[in-house]
Amino acid sequence: MSRPISRKHLLRLAGAAGGGLALGAAGYTRLDGGSAASAESQAEPFHGAHQGGIVTPQPKYLQFASYDVTAGGKAGLRDLMRSLTATAAGLTAGKAGNEEFHPARLTITIGLGASAFDSRFGLAARRPPALVDMPAFKGDKLKPELTGGDIGVQCCATSHEVVDRALHAVTAAAHGAATLRWSQYGFVRDPLPGERGGTPRNILGFKDGTNNLKVDDAARMRSNVWVNAGDGPDWMTNGTYMVTRNLKVLVANFLIEPIDVQEYAFGRRKPTGAPFGQKTEFAPVIRDKEPPDCHIMVANPRRAGSEAERILRRSYTFTDGYDAQISNPTGGLFFIAFNRDPRRQFISIQRRLATHDRFTVEYPVPRGSAMYAVPPGIRPGGYVGESILA
Repeated sequence: MSRPISRKHLLRLAGAAGGGLALGAAGYTRLDGGSAASAESQAEPFHGAHQGGIVTPQPKYLQFASYDVTAGGKAGLRDLMRSLTATAAGLTAGKAGNEEFHPARLTITIGLGASAFDSRFGLAARRPPALVDMPAFKGDKLKPELTGGDIGVQCCATSHEVVDRALHAVTAAAHGAATLRWSQYGFVRDPLPGERGGTPRNILGFKDGTNNLKVDDAARMRSNVWVNAGDGPDWMTNGTYMVTRNLKVLVANFLIEPIDVQEYAFGRRKPTGAPFGQKTEFAPVIRDKEPPDCHIMVANPRRAGSEAERILRRSYTFTDGYDAQISNPTGGLFFIAFNRDPRRQFISIQRRLATHDRFTVEYPVPRGSAMYAVPPGIRPGGYVGESILA
């Protein structure tokens, strides 16, 4: 039987994580002849009107973790959120204990799941109406150990090592007040030769995210991503709702299909990413040229009301082993989306996809699902969730 890890040992591990970060980042810079120094040493702001990691440009690496709170009462949750915030603020600034390191544009985003609003913390009356229990969708094969959680923490950076160490440090900061429920590593695939600067490709080789919302469009972020005053409880104003889905993709089943069948499923040409009837990736979609049950048309029918449904996707590819039954490696998509109101955005879209989308019905197997209310950003000295827990 394994022995529980003491808090003292966990804190030592967190300190070691900081030391490992410093050594790893410095070593990376030297090996790259200094060309990576500026990118790896840059810090993203932690404080502000909104939390980081939402409209921040998406970096290559992700570690996502979901925690179950074991601390008692509202005061226990408040102390936990203060601890997580202090740890996150230090890490994003390149500090872990007495160590300093290159933060590699690290962002840490923290949200509260629906289960955090049960009777344990006295917050039931302040649960946002938009933070609904995730409905069951056709095709779901959810595993409890990959689903839900009281607190969700997203760590993103340009360095694989930095997101790993951030996950360990956050988990150490939660020790004694929360336990890790599940975690997921992900990455954005490197572009193919000649495609640098283009839209990344997913695990199936298709360009993924061509029609995503533009994070520099402030009006669009206000209408589709940020919670507005009057949308719900005041404490969520300038926050957002984060949805995650762990999708195992039947890659082998998809890739044996003829290329025209693959393209039909998505509604785009595989080499270029162009919609049907067009030659370039960002050319407008021509509705009459697209199969009505292809992915891009079911997700966004391009009718009245479609613009209001659109979500900000920030998903990552993952690989997680080998399936002996099909004699193939396994992997998929860790889907992350931010939206102003998941009831009329993500859930509305997903209900269509689960029943009418040729791709979604055949190839992804949903194994995990979660939703979190992401509170607004904070001022220096504050903590995430202060707007509801203070």
